[in-house]
Amino acid sequence: MIKRIMKGLLAVCCALTMVSIQGVYAAEGEPVIIDDTDERFVYSEGDANHGGWGSADGSDPAASEHWSNTPGATLEISFEGNVLEIYGIKAPNHLMFTVSIDGGEAVECDGYGPSRTDGNQLLYSSEDAGIELENTAHTVLLTVLDQSNEAAVNAQGISITYAKVYGGEVSEPEEPEFPGYSDVDDAVTTSSNELFKIQYEPSAEWNAESGYSSLFLNGTDHYSTSGTGSEGQYYTMEFIGTGLDIYASKNTAHADFDVYVDDVFVGTAEANLDSGNTQHQQLLMQVEGLENTTHTLRVEKTPGDTATKAMQIDMIRVYHDEMAPTSITLDRSEVTMIPGGSTTLNASIEPWVATNDDIVWTSSNNAVVSVEDGVLNAAEVESKETVIITAMAAADERVYAQATITVDPSLAVMNAYVGNEKLLDIAEDYDELAVGNDPTYEGIAWRGDQLNSKVVVASMSRPLTNVEVTASDFTNENGAVLSADNFDIKWLKEIDANIGRGNSSAPVKEFPDMIYKGGAKDIEANDVQFAWIKINVPEDTQAGTYTGTITVSADEVSDPFVLRYTIEVIDLVQPEAGATDIQIWQHPFSVANYYLGLGSEPTDAGISNDLAEDFYFTEEHFNLMRASMEEYVEMGGHDAVANIVEEAWNHQSYYSDPSMVKWTKKADGSWEFDYTWYDAWIEFMIECGVLDPENGIGQIKCYSIVPWNNQIAYYDEASGETVKESHSPGSDSWKAMWEPFLEDFIQHSKEKGWFEITYISMDERGLSELEPAVEMIESVTDEEGNHFKISSALNYAAPEYYDFTDRIDDISINLGNASNVQQMKELSEHRRELGLNTTFYTCTGDYPSNFTISDPGDNYWDVWYTMTLGTDGYMRWAWDNFVYDMHGDITYRYWEPGDGWFFYPLEREEADMSETVGFYSTPRYELFKQGVRDVAKAKYLLESEDVSEEQKEELRSVVENLSRPSGTTSYGSRVPANEEQRMLVHSETERALEATNALAREVAGSASEEEPASEAALQALQAMVEKAVALGSDDAVLQAAIETAQALLADAENATSTAVVSALLNLSEAMADLNTGGSSDKLREDLKATIDYINAYVLTNVDNVRPAKVTELKTAVAEAYQVYMNEDATADEIRAAIRTLSEKAQELWLIVSKAELNALIESAEAISADGYTDLTYRALQAAITAAKSAAANDNATTSEVTQAITDLASAIAGLETITLDTSALEHEIELAEAILANIDDYVPSTVEGLQEKVDAAKAALSAATQEEIDAATKTLREARLTARTKADVSALEEIIAYANSLDLSGYSRASVLALNQTIAQSRLLLGDEEVSQETVNAAVEDIQNAIDALEPASVTTPDNGNSGTTAGSTNTVAATQTGMMLALLAAAGAAAAIAYRRKRS
Repeated sequence: MIKRIMKGLLAVCCALTMVSIQGVYAAEGEPVIIDDTDERFVYSEGDANHGGWGSADGSDPAASEHWSNTPGATLEISFEGNVLEIYGIKAPNHLMFTVSIDGGEAVECDGYGPSRTDGNQLLYSSEDAGIELENTAHTVLLTVLDQSNEAAVNAQGISITYAKVYGGEVSEPEEPEFPGYSDVDDAVTTSSNELFKIQYEPSAEWNAESGYSSLFLNGTDHYSTSGTGSEGQYYTMEFIGTGLDIYASKNTAHADFDVYVDDVFVGTAEANLDSGNTQHQQLLMQVEGLENTTHTLRVEKTPGDTATKAMQIDMIRVYHDEMAPTSITLDRSEVTMIPGGSTTLNASIEPWVATNDDIVWTSSNNAVVSVEDGVLNAAEVESKETVIITAMAAADERVYAQATITVDPSLAVMNAYVGNEKLLDIAEDYDELAVGNDPTYEGIAWRGDQLNSKVVVASMSRPLTNVEVTASDFTNENGAVLSADNFDIKWLKEIDANIGRGNSSAPVKEFPDMIYKGGAKDIEANDVQFAWIKINVPEDTQAGTYTGTITVSADEVSDPFVLRYTIEVIDLVQPEAGATDIQIWQHPFSVANYYLGLGSEPTDAGISNDLAEDFYFTEEHFNLMRASMEEYVEMGGHDAVANIVEEAWNHQSYYSDPSMVKWTKKADGSWEFDYTWYDAWIEFMIECGVLDPENGIGQIKCYSIVPWNNQIAYYDEASGETVKESHSPGSDSWKAMWEPFLEDFIQHSKEKGWFEITYISMDERGLSELEPAVEMIESVTDEEGNHFKISSALNYAAPEYYDFTDRIDDISINLGNASNVQQMKELSEHRRELGLNTTFYTCTGDYPSNFTISDPGDNYWDVWYTMTLGTDGYMRWAWDNFVYDMHGDITYRYWEPGDGWFFYPLEREEADMSETVGFYSTPRYELFKQGVRDVAKAKYLLESEDVSEEQKEELRSVVENLSRPSGTTSYGSRVPANEEQRMLVHSETERALEATNALAREVAGSASEEEPASEAALQALQAMVEKAVALGSDDAVLQAAIETAQALLADAENATSTAVVSALLNLSEAMADLNTGGSSDKLREDLKATIDYINAYVLTNVDNVRPAKVTELKTAVAEAYQVYMNEDATADEIRAAIRTLSEKAQELWLIVSKAELNALIESAEAISADGYTDLTYRALQAAITAAKSAAANDNATTSEVTQAITDLASAIAGLETITLDTSALEHEIELAEAILANIDDYVPSTVEGLQEKVDAAKAALSAATQEEIDAATKTLREARLTARTKADVSALEEIIAYANSLDLSGYSRASVLALNQTIAQSRLLLGDEEVSQETVNAAVEDIQNAIDALEPASVTTPDNGNSGTTAGSTNTVAATQTGMMLALLAAAGAAAAIAYRRKRS
């Protein structure tokens, strides 16, 4: 049976009651792995501290675990086999335990280890214990002891991860019968109302939790945010069924919820507790008595006291009848295969709870591609061949999906295609990557933008030499060229890394994390490599759709692979960096130490203490960093990190973090501070453009007033030694050290002109340390009472902390503490109103994040998510915190690989420190930058005056409401919870980008449609400018109006009519405002000039303008003329008249042209419904109606008319031609022709006319309607199903021959006569082509029965003293032979029947 792909994806988060997951089954000869989450593990009740067990989920058996801290806690494991092994975690604080099998002797085992291990440690082996087991069912009892190893420290528990069983059954268990319901876990989600999936709204206000198997069903739950504004949260689910149960937790912080089915109120579930502990897995609502049809469930917060609390859900159980699939989807519709290669098609069934999920797989040509259970095997072919693979529901042959499979011999050498740049592909997945086949790329850019693409190149059984990826010139529909010079193509270099975090047992893999060098490359056999393409779109690029090619060649390939690229350039300029505040910490000491080759021999702790103090902050040092810091600025980074104490982070980095300020305690007890390094570093950052103190740009973040170990190192002049002291923040001794420093540092910063941008910073400390630190900073001020600004990474976002966090100028909240989206939005907005900055940050332990093992697209999501949280920006803890072996194995003890840097240094030997040294970028950094650019686009549109409030709100509903995927832990690293959650990252950002670019097209389109200014209007503006300049005034308003007008005149070819009118009226108004004296003569002249201009250039062109606004302007002109004619009018009255004229003219905004709209309506009305789908044609009619309404509205605004044009054009473009689906008919023709090819094997009457029906079906392939095609399909299917193969008469012939060979002389005449008559009747069947197999089988049985019924003839015997006669004895030899023969014939008949059935199946 082929399982649905949906079940596979949801295995970790769905309780599919109809599927019993019994563990991991091994191949024959291998052990069976039984995970600790398997139902064969039965734990004593209670939590880990009260007789039971705690648990944590994981992505593999060693990652999930159960633990108990209670002596006497038990675990029973049921298994079948002859050897048992139990695995778990050893640690210094683990207890001992016993293991007893089938009630036998208890064997003591030890959970102790000198250091904590991973979950793959063998804790018990029946073989090592000398226990011989029969290969049958057994039960093991594990008991936690109240004793421990002598070396154990604070021993308190044990941890179990999985068991291995040898010799047991390895086949999968049978599926249980359908119980009458399906369990829909909270983690089964949708955004498009799919059946039996939950849709959370607003999606950004819901959070997912996983890994709590002891609390929630399947270990997962969803909960909404709380607080004011959260009252409207809800979730829905479409389902088919007769009833449902809703399970959730009851808690004092939970909201009650109302339940509706098909918009009918069902009842209120009480999830809120007045007091007491949380109650999990509670059945809070039951719905019964529904018809077994489609329904809509809607669950929303109950209005009232609990509406601002969080709503939570655990699971929904839906009661329904057994159901067949309604659709099948294949994960690929086109596949290219290598001759002799293999690949797998995955089929998903909807609804995913369908009870009969069997799929029948067929190939249109098994000789080219065979298929079994979705596994495709290609034959060795010499030329390109194409076949159709069909996946059909066994329960309904009308439900099927097909894929086109091409077997291409050219792929026997090399394959190349467009990969997904957002996904992390690694060579380990060669089998899957080698057969990819996407030859196209589509990208959308603004002018001045950059795109990224990835090309996958796979070698086959032999190496490739001189593999090269090149770009052509690209051209658009108008012939404009985007030259190949704009395509920067480089190969990705693989870097080794341990995939874990602080886990030495995690495997080391190769990751293509470095964008290395271009040119030709050799590729080993059976390998896959990746080329990264950065596509630059210069700002002067003409808008349009550009097409071109990327070519992949190699010496071994005669015909290069040509990939087709399409790039749409929208006519908007990419906004400059700065829309999102980007803060990434620099580590200059790590950069220097790496290039100097320090740290080749780390300490036992795995770190380097090597220093090169004479080198730091020299020109050579800065040459190593200049290129990367200029890159940082280009991206929008203006945050500089400076160390003001030694090891502010307690040496968490591989290399040391010395203080840039040298502290010296003088012999007299006073303090002296040397800022040489600090000054050099800040001046370098100013040189690079990171900081611009004169203009208040940038932030100097000084770490840290509360270092991680609260330790301060200084040189003690009295002792001549370096002293390290630790003091608690807030203590007198602590203040005694920090007060003189802050006083001196203020004076120094003011002298340098840096005080206004300098922050005293803190990092991830508790309130007990943060609060005294803030008080200390605030207490030390300059003569004006100003103290240093303050920044901190902290985890206090709730409103109850506002009184404290409002004192901190710049805060950053960790993603892990930002799950309450509404709370984060409120915090960010609250702080913005106060002029304070807010970011969120990711680092080790977060998902999605920025690691080498992360998808590059995770970095893209991080930037987009700033809009969902409402923060001003994003912070990352490390830019360039290198380790020693940056081009080899980058594994480090504390972090997920790559967490410390966004790019790679050059090889040491290639760095010339006498000049600027470059760096190697990474895919994750390039996608991060793309996120910065794309978020800037969205923010630009949300601030644009060309975008209506309605359009802005529609965009906000998407970009400010991204879902956050859930993660889990594997080898200590944070990774996606499953593949579905992994892909959610990328679908969410794609949704945001699509919405942004859709609006951008509208804005760019409307901007390009504005009417150019006439020559007369430009001349009038020129005259007005000359008049304004002649005034000689330095008034700021007038000067701004003059500059705007002059800019328009300088670019007259592109000046629009509306812009010229606006500029002229602004000039007129500004000039009028200059005259504030008593004389009105000058003002009267300006008023007359304005009236004349409006009459000449505005009111002469109002044919398509809103009549109401024209009337208002004409009235204003008339009233202004009366003011002009009134000799007694005051200066204020004249100024008011000029101002009114300007306002009314600009309200008119010159022209609202309906000519294009009317022309488009005429074109749309001419479109016939023939050939288009009903849905899209009805959408067109609705758009026509709306457009006519706008055209008929005399007061329609420009934006309304433009929107009508856009909507109508979209409706026309959205018309879908009726796509006639002939696949089913083609499939039937194929099956029928197979019958015709072997027509002699069929009963003539059952195939009579079949050829004519096939001919008719072929003619129907070009039918005009789907109905005709469906009718032809039905007719041919009925004819095909009528066809019946001829009966197999060989068994009948054999039994007749056998019967005729019998010696019948010893049998009664009557029984022989009966046999002969039966044979004669059966012989008639041998020449009958119409005879059925059933009739033939019956005839064989009749002859068999007649032979069995043969009676021996009566024989008279001599009288031997007994009276009467006796029957002759049976011919046992004949009977035996007959029985044997009939057994053979029966077997032959059965075989024939089986063969027949197989042929038909």
